[in-house]
Amino acid sequence: MLRIRLASALLAGLAAAMIPKAIASPDLLLDSGRFLSKHPGMTVGLSLLHDPRGASFAADGRRQHGVAPAYGAGSEFPLARLTADFDWHFPMFETEALPFVSSRLWNARAVLGYAETSTKGPIGDAAIAAGGPSSKSGIHDLDLAFGPVLFGSRDWRSRSSTPLSLILLGELRVPIGAQDPDAPNNVGDSVFAWGARLGGHWQAQTAWLRGTRLDAGLRLRWYEADQEPAFNAQAPTQAGRDLEFDATLARRLWRGVHGQVSYYFRDGQASEYRRIRSTAQPPAAGPLQDSFPDPAPLRDGGSREQRLQFGLGAFLTPRLWVAFAYTHPLSGRSGSVTVPYQQQLSGCEAFDSCQPRANGSDVVDGLGRARSYASDSVLLTLRWQPRQRSSSP
Repeated sequence: MLRIRLASALLAGLAAAMIPKAIASPDLLLDSGRFLSKHPGMTVGLSLLHDPRGASFAADGRRQHGVAPAYGAGSEFPLARLTADFDWHFPMFETEALPFVSSRLWNARAVLGYAETSTKGPIGDAAIAAGGPSSKSGIHDLDLAFGPVLFGSRDWRSRSSTPLSLILLGELRVPIGAQDPDAPNNVGDSVFAWGARLGGHWQAQTAWLRGTRLDAGLRLRWYEADQEPAFNAQAPTQAGRDLEFDATLARRLWRGVHGQVSYYFRDGQASEYRRIRSTAQPPAAGPLQDSFPDPAPLRDGGSREQRLQFGLGAFLTPRLWVAFAYTHPLSGRSGSVTVPYQQQLSGCEAFDSCQPRANGSDVVDGLGRARSYASDSVLLTLRWQPRQRSSSP
C-alpha cells in the first residue's frame, strides 16, 4: 500500500512540474517571494517580454552596437516572448511519517511559452545568402524544477507568516524549443541542461522595516554537448558551466502597491567550438588553392553578464497581481574565438598528396549561449492564485 501511495505522490509531483514558475531567469521578472515557502496551492503566471537585442558585450567587456560585429555593425536579434508559468507548493506522505519527506512542503515549478524572433542586419543577410533561414521562432525550451522546502514549512498549518524560508531545487531544461541549425538566431537551445538552485527568503519583523522582503538565490547549471551547433558551428559545441546569483529587495509602498530592485549575475566557464565550417571574413586562398577553417577545437574566454532590474507591482484583487519590470544590463562579456585557416592545392585529395599550410585567420563571435546582450528590455507580468480544493497528492 505504501509503495502505491509513494508512486502516486511522485507521479503527482512530476505532473505538477510538467505543467508550465519561472525560475528567475534574467529575462523574466525576479519576483519578490520566489523563494518564500507558501501555503499549499498553485500560482499561475503569464509574462510578456520585449527585448530589442540590438547591442552586445564584446569579449573584452566593451559595449558594442550590434550582436555579431564580425559581420559588420548593425546586426540585431529582436525577441518577443509570451510565457506561461506555474509554481506549486504541496506536502507529501504526511500520514506515513517518512523521514525528511513528510515533515515539510515540496515545490514544483515549470515554464513554457512561445517566442517570436527575427534577425536584422549583415548576419541575417549572410544566412539568407547561404540558402538558410535567418532565424527560427516557435515554442521555447521547457524548464522544470522540483525540490524540498528545507526550512520554513514545518508549521505551515498553524503559522500566520513565514519570516524565513530556504528552498532547494533540482532543475532540468528539456530542448523542445524551435531550432534550425542553419539559422544564427534560434528560440531553442537544442541541448539538455541540468543543475541545482538554492534560494532563501527573509521578511523583516521589526516595526520600522515591516513590509521589507529579501530574496536571494544561487544556481549551478551544466549543458549537454550540441551535436549540431548552429550556423556552421559558430555557436558552442560544448557550452561552459554557468554559475548564477540573483537577489531582490522589495518593499510595500502603499496599500497593495510594491516596489522592488533586483540584481542578477552570471559567470559562464569557457565554451568549446568544434569543426567551425565558415566565418564572416575568411582569408582569400592563393592561386589554385582551397582555403578552409582549421578543424581543431577552440575555446573562448567564457561569458559573463550583470543586470539590474526595477519592478513595480500591485494587487488588483487579493489573488491577482500585475507587475512591470525594466531590466538594464550593467556589464558583460561574450565568447569569441580566432579561427586559424589553412589552404591546400585544389583537388589534392584525388592524389592523396594534400599538405595543408597556414593561411591567416578570422574572428567568430560566439552565438547562442556564448552571447551576452547589452540592450534594455521590458516585461509585463500577471500572476494569479486560484482557489485550491486539494493541496496534497
